[in-house]
Amino acid sequence: MRRRLVAMAAAGLALAGAAVAAPPAPPPAYHPPRLFLSPSGEPFRAGPDAPDPLQTWFDQADTGHLGYLDRAEFRADAQRFFKRLDANGDGRVDGFEVAAYEQKIVPELADWSEGIPVSDTGSRPVGHHRHDGDRRGGDRRGPGRDAGGDGGGHGPRSPALAQLIADPEPVMAADYDFDSHITPAEWMRLTDARFDALDETHAGKLTLAGLRARLASRMQPGPAPRQVPHAPERPDGQQPDGHQPDGQQPDGQQPDGQGGPQPAPI
Repeated sequence: MRRRLVAMAAAGLALAGAAVAAPPAPPPAYHPPRLFLSPSGEPFRAGPDAPDPLQTWFDQADTGHLGYLDRAEFRADAQRFFKRLDANGDGRVDGFEVAAYEQKIVPELADWSEGIPVSDTGSRPVGHHRHDGDRRGGDRRGPGRDAGGDGGGHGPRSPALAQLIADPEPVMAADYDFDSHITPAEWMRLTDARFDALDETHAGKLTLAGLRARLASRMQPGPAPRQVPHAPERPDGQQPDGHQPDGQQPDGQQPDGQGGPQPAPI
């Protein structure tokens, strides 16, 4: 009897030792998304000459060609995209320019934010139709656990739309004072917050390998990565770009300047 107890105890210790010595699970594999939104919200789409949109953005921002992005390069990339958003060149991005961003630069964003799958071609799949007058913008709702997934059932291995930071609308998130205009100061304030959120090791630089690992982890179940602080919702329900909850501008106009109220969502 005593020998049996000793043998059982030895077996238990061997199993415990094996459990302790077990190697950690490998990190999730990285699979390039079909559409990647840079931290500033600029879209990069996969193609024959650019199979990895994340790397396309990274290489563009890495102007020093040192294999990493420092804060200055990160800020310069954000400033470049701000100028693109500021279509009329008046030094700020207004609600109409935000609407143009959502309609023309990233038309997939509105579908994705409402949980409508984004297809491989970036168009709405057959069988998915809008019931709200095909409005764009003015909604911060995400399509799932956070803004890193595709929200359309494509699965974690091939996300249709991917972000490094969870932000359903990365442009109007910079309207900190809710005046329906984004100034360069507001834009750079959010840019610095985004860099800090991505620089998790406080090394002062971002590497492609580190960003790939972060993006891959966002496709896995579990706690969401650290999110960047941005302007909160308006107390009255209005969105930072000046859109009302039903997509109208405060004066009742549509983002394209057409008057009249929009149909209520069904």
